[in-house]
Amino acid sequence: MSATDREQRVLDLITSRLTAEGYDVFTQPARGLLPPFMRDYQPDAIALGRPRNIAIEVARDDAAAPPKAAALSERFAKNPDWELRIVYAPEGSDDRPVPGVTRDEIPAALARVETLRAADQPEAALLLGWSILEAIGRLFLPGDVSRPQPAGQLLERMALEGIITPDEADRLRQLATLRNQVAHGALQVRVPPEAVADLIGILRTVLAESEAQAAP
Repeated sequence: MSATDREQRVLDLITSRLTAEGYDVFTQPARGLLPPFMRDYQPDAIALGRPRNIAIEVARDDAAAPPKAAALSERFAKNPDWELRIVYAPEGSDDRPVPGVTRDEIPAALARVETLRAADQPEAALLLGWSILEAIGRLFLPGDVSRPQPAGQLLERMALEGIITPDEADRLRQLATLRNQVAHGALQVRVPPEAVADLIGILRTVLAESEAQAAP
């Protein structure tokens, strides 16, 4: 799958979820739909609704994005009626299916994340924790996420299917930026321990809710 195809797939997932949440979504919006502060910036899509309107930017290269993201974030910070969401869809090097795991294997992996966090290794804990998130997605949606998943695509698919809540998806988007930077060689990036704690909490909540739904 090409990088452009990945970007379009992520965008399709985002727009489907936001439409289901009651937003009016416009991809490649016409200039007349954009507010004055956005007229020299063309987002990939906008979603109009409550609590805030959303501008969506799908980026293929998370390593090159921080300067642009910082400039855009500053602009949006002055306009509280709008939220900027940057979702990354990097091109994968391996598109072969990944073996799935059983539900029983996940608690032991989560315990290893806890051990890494306790040992003051938050970067390693974040990477393993994200691996568990993808494994959970593959457990619940084996046909849709059988292959390696860009972080943004994984989140939008899990949100669309109701595996994670909108609030959890928002928190995970922030963690995805850290995860991508660490995974792709940004050695200067430091992961806050509370970020790992938040990821662990979300993973445990998702597992607990799925077990409750599966109970007779």
